[in-house]
Amino acid sequence: MTLFRAAAMTIVMMLAGGVTWAQPRPIMIGMTAPLSGPNAAYGLGLQHGARLAMARANAAGAAGGRSLELLVLDDGGDALRAAANARQLLQRGVVALTGAHGASVTAAIAQVIAPEGGSGPIVPLVAPATGADSLREPPRPGVFHLRAGTAEEASSAVLHLDTIGVTRYALLTQADALGDTGRDRVLHELTRIAIRPAANERLVATPSITDIQRAVTLLCATNPEAVILALDAEHAFTALASARKLRCAAHYVVFSETGAVLSAWPEGTSGSHPQAGLLVTQVVPHPNQRSHRLVEEYQRALSAQGAGPGSYPSLEAYLFTRLIQDALGYCERDPGRTCLLQVLAARAIELPGLTVRFGSAQRQPNPYVEITMLDAQGRFRR
Repeated sequence: MTLFRAAAMTIVMMLAGGVTWAQPRPIMIGMTAPLSGPNAAYGLGLQHGARLAMARANAAGAAGGRSLELLVLDDGGDALRAAANARQLLQRGVVALTGAHGASVTAAIAQVIAPEGGSGPIVPLVAPATGADSLREPPRPGVFHLRAGTAEEASSAVLHLDTIGVTRYALLTQADALGDTGRDRVLHELTRIAIRPAANERLVATPSITDIQRAVTLLCATNPEAVILALDAEHAFTALASARKLRCAAHYVVFSETGAVLSAWPEGTSGSHPQAGLLVTQVVPHPNQRSHRLVEEYQRALSAQGAGPGSYPSLEAYLFTRLIQDALGYCERDPGRTCLLQVLAARAIELPGLTVRFGSAQRQPNPYVEITMLDAQGRFRR
């Protein structure tokens, strides 16, 4: 029997025996997000958008014919759990981490992916959901910021309030990166328009409900027209309830991370949404703004997957998952960690209606920001 005939017979026998050829291993992307706890609404939205983008990518052939797989772990918004999750995901071979929510969680993961004394970042942390400028300047190795920072959100909030004629401002901040960046930027913007805040209160590091209520009482005694809250959702909820009980101001503003959580309907409520009228900065377009090419694609993906209604966190995750997918497209020969880090740092990546270019600063220049208002039905209005 010739060598050719022997090889042909082997193939025939393998096919007859039902042997299948090995499929390429999927490319794994890791997510640690708050799927439980006070920020669960945001984390679940992030998971929703990431899975939606991956389903779309896999249906289209994903990265060079290899499918994408999302590995998700719940950190409950706790930095220590997030760091442990990141280590576990690295051991499982993910090429990127994403889904981080909040400054403390992002800082903890940043230490895992680029430990002190190491030769450089192990994997990229893509698009953490935090506005803290302390995580942007100087850049943390391997951390790529897609969304606007708190500084840009605060500037947009003051510009909006100034446009509608507000002249008396009160500011309430918490003692962390979110609060400090928000306070500094708001004060900078008010100085620029020659206004001093009527009140400027900073909470203690771990405030009690009484501490928050006391700070709000001091703010409201100055009769502000607008109150800007650089607070997380849990603290903002208490502050808003107290301020509205005192009929303190006509306008209340929170930043995007907090607004997404507060927009969720509390269990057992009926009638108008309890946060109706709240002004919220947003770092991606409205999920129903189909005139934006990325949103149009997102809406088509929602329909194709029967994935339910969209949301700001879901659209944000869809965007950063789409970004990772397209970046991997430049790594067909080796779709791994090293190539992905190089692509994100050096290339301009064209997404529908958006060009992403992180550069050496590892942040998107001129990021998207707009102001929305939560209506009585719990919907965001632009």
